[in-house]
Amino acid sequence: MRTSTILKVPAGLIAAVLAVASLAPVAQAQDSGFAARMNVPFAFQTATGQHFGPGVYTIHMNGQQTMLIQGTGASGMVLTQVANDGEPASRGKAVFAHHGDQYFLRTVWVAGKASHLICNTAKAEQRSQVASDRTSTAVEVALLR
Repeated sequence: MRTSTILKVPAGLIAAVLAVASLAPVAQAQDSGFAARMNVPFAFQTATGQHFGPGVYTIHMNGQQTMLIQGTGASGMVLTQVANDGEPASRGKAVFAHHGDQYFLRTVWVAGKASHLICNTAKAEQRSQVASDRTSTAVEVALLR
């Protein structure tokens, strides 16, 4: 007579393993160790509502879904998503959405990386789009390194 043993694994452990496994393609898409500098000639905002004045800022990828922006007078975290481009970017750039008199950080490309970062949309940006009849322009700032 054979007895079978049933191994009971907590559902939380299974969920955690599946969550970590689902992040594997994202980890390959973006190296979390980059740092770049940008000289922004205008004030801008991030999705978290943080305001940054004109100046030179260092951008650090801080994990897979957050980016750290550091300047002499301000610093803050930005939630991001990674988008795979297939081929490495030839030059680094930050793209800002310009609505009326406001600028919002939207995307960051790093030279040599085959993916770019997409910043979440700020509530202030959504309100600004409505106020300016949804007209906006994209403004590019070259990354310094």
